[in-house]
Amino acid sequence: MDNRVNFDFNLKDNGLSNSLDSINLPRHRWYFYKEGFSPNLVEKAIKESKLNENSLVIDPFNGSGTTTLTASLFGINSIGVEVNPFTHFLSSTKLINYNTKRIKTHKEDLFKAINRQSESPLLTFSTFSEKTKKDKYLFNSDVLNSFEGGWQHTENLSSPKLKKIFQLALIISAMKNCNAKRDGKCLRYRDKWRDNKFGKDSFIESLSNTLDEMVGDIEASNVKGSSKVYNSDIRKVINRTTTIDNFDLCVTSPPYLNTFDYTDIYRPELYLGKFVTGYDSLYKLRLKTVRSHVQAKWKKPLGKEYGAIYTRVLNDISKDKDLLMHKNIPLMIQAYFEDMHKVLQTLKTKCAPKGSLWMVVSNSAYANTEIPLDLILADIGTSVGWRLKEIGVLRNVRKRKTKYSPDINFLRESVIIFENK
Repeated sequence: MDNRVNFDFNLKDNGLSNSLDSINLPRHRWYFYKEGFSPNLVEKAIKESKLNENSLVIDPFNGSGTTTLTASLFGINSIGVEVNPFTHFLSSTKLINYNTKRIKTHKEDLFKAINRQSESPLLTFSTFSEKTKKDKYLFNSDVLNSFEGGWQHTENLSSPKLKKIFQLALIISAMKNCNAKRDGKCLRYRDKWRDNKFGKDSFIESLSNTLDEMVGDIEASNVKGSSKVYNSDIRKVINRTTTIDNFDLCVTSPPYLNTFDYTDIYRPELYLGKFVTGYDSLYKLRLKTVRSHVQAKWKKPLGKEYGAIYTRVLNDISKDKDLLMHKNIPLMIQAYFEDMHKVLQTLKTKCAPKGSLWMVVSNSAYANTEIPLDLILADIGTSVGWRLKEIGVLRNVRKRKTKYSPDINFLRESVIIFENK
């Protein structure tokens, strides 16, 4: 056991490493983002850091915007960077303050456009509708055409804020009428999905309920802090951007080293919102993400020195290639830590004196070998100048049994807390 890991961390088993408690919180609940962490974790970090309205909180892997929204609701300035254009759109829309009377006024015209419908460009694309002649398809064509009717209407709205609110509501409603739902690293078709008979009526009902919830949340929760979310690859912009200079607190969770391709998990939303337009643009987006998956031919890593634990683990994994689910797993691991070294190194240079970094991570397992991400990232962080305050275990997660790692039953999720020396 490494004595740097606090297995009796005071925040352990409080549900802080997942976003389940966000489903009842205003604005946070607009779109359930399974990969997120709890707003309460951000609140704990803010209070422990003794921040005020002049402080700056950042998240370089902003996801659905838990960090930026929580800080802004506390009246603290926040900046997020997110590479996925859909989740960037989601997190920035959650931050909007708007006159809800205008939403109610324009809602009637939106529903008229939905009733008229427009032919969706996705009807014959990939597995999006029954018109692709596939055995399984994501949406009934009536849902896609209803969505498209509403979307085309929003394109002519003069208010950018109203446009974003309506368009997010349309995407939310479409996914509520999708024949598949998110499950781990993929989409799985609902039980007896053909019997659901999703169509225009169910889509309109979902949209009406969604807009009512959004209006209520906007009225009940005012975003007070100055906030901004950038749609960028943090690895490319982190050295160039000055907007995050002198940040006081960073609360973030980089992609886990679990071979998840998050662009594939959110593929329906990316296409519905016109964030990608075809296979080529989706693949280009994959190349912009942290190298935590093997679904793209990204640039091969060069860095190799990330501490003794990293070296030992990579050697162990590379020994038994028969237990590798993909031949490029060792390269992926090397590339991931190369990316994280760059991010941790540059964040250190941009952190204010006495600032801190809270990073939620999860251990991984390949070739029957556990990869202690928290310890390796702690080694990397201290090597670039951070002071390690604590590695606190947030929970132990039961690992699904596989033939590749049959002897590993649990993986821990932790928060690494660094301080600026």
